[in-house]
Amino acid sequence: MPLRWHRDANLDADRPWLVRDLIAEVGKGLLSGQWGSAKTFIALDLSGCVMTGEPFAGRNVMRRGGVLFIAPEGAFEIPIRLKGLVSGKVAGTAISQAASGERPIDPDDMPFAWIEECPRLVDRDAADLLMLTADAAVRELHERYDLPLALIIVDTVAAGAGFDDENSAAETQKVMNALERLSHHTGAFVLGVDHFGKAVETGTRGSSAKEAAADTVLAALASRDEAGNTSNMRMAVRKVRGARTGQETPYSLEVVQIGEDRWGDPVTTCVVNWEADRIAEPMASKAKDPWTRSLKVLRSAILNALAVAGSRVRPFGGEGPEVLAARQEDVRQEFYAAYPTEGDTEAQRADARKKAFKRALLQGVENGLIATRDVMAVPHVWLVGEQA
Repeated sequence: MPLRWHRDANLDADRPWLVRDLIAEVGKGLLSGQWGSAKTFIALDLSGCVMTGEPFAGRNVMRRGGVLFIAPEGAFEIPIRLKGLVSGKVAGTAISQAASGERPIDPDDMPFAWIEECPRLVDRDAADLLMLTADAAVRELHERYDLPLALIIVDTVAAGAGFDDENSAAETQKVMNALERLSHHTGAFVLGVDHFGKAVETGTRGSSAKEAAADTVLAALASRDEAGNTSNMRMAVRKVRGARTGQETPYSLEVVQIGEDRWGDPVTTCVVNWEADRIAEPMASKAKDPWTRSLKVLRSAILNALAVAGSRVRPFGGEGPEVLAARQEDVRQEFYAAYPTEGDTEAQRADARKKAFKRALLQGVENGLIATRDVMAVPHVWLVGEQA
């Protein structure tokens, strides 16, 4: 491994961005969100911006290039959505570029390729197999379009990973390492589209190692009613190495008709319209968060247990208040699944998880964040007051 010395570094060099202050030129990241928050539409909108050089969500694209889309989930929708992207955005951009003397994109021949399967990213040779595919894309992009491969999208990480245990930090790290290797081999940024967990507050589904390893984490957020209708859609910047976080950019979906089916009914899809002038700044700093880092795993475990098997109980008798509680054993299992541990043997790791859960439970009670009580001889846990 070569040494790099301070004296040789260019201290005046700018950070290399794909999208300024949002997505690095090289690296790996996540676009996570709830069901129905238009994650794939956002990923395709980003693809269009990278191919055309147009701003993405109000931020300048710094490197124009081609896109490789790895679609182990929902690949049959890509041609339809690409047609909508061309009709709703790219065609107009091409006209503007030609009028201004820029090199225009060809709406009928975009530098965009996709594959409909993905090797299990947890496997040792996954990155090598994807590199072979990416190399073919790099050659075609250079020869036909005179462009670099700038962006690789995996939609979705959950479908492509092949997890045996989605909550395993070790398996998650293998997946993120594969994305990292693919990025450094191609010189493109690799963005994984992923789902939120059962509780939105806990972020991306699975092990916390996923977001910890990412260079960028974008969150597609929306309010959804019981019928599945969404509103108040916005993209939040959860994490960016080297730039500010916390901003939210509102967006909406515009329905685009792309043709008619054989019965004469309209065929439609959507494109993303950004309200970039409404980018919200990070909220002013508030009082210190009572949920310390060590307690947030416990809070996540409680929220997940409540989402799966929570119940309304009166822990202090029929005249006492009703709370939404989870069995302590359910919380324990969620905590064990999410808590990262070290140890040479499984017995050592199990002992570490047991001690950590006991410590977190005691600290949560002492800090007034949670309460515990036996209900019908079964220990239950719930969040206290505004934390509920």
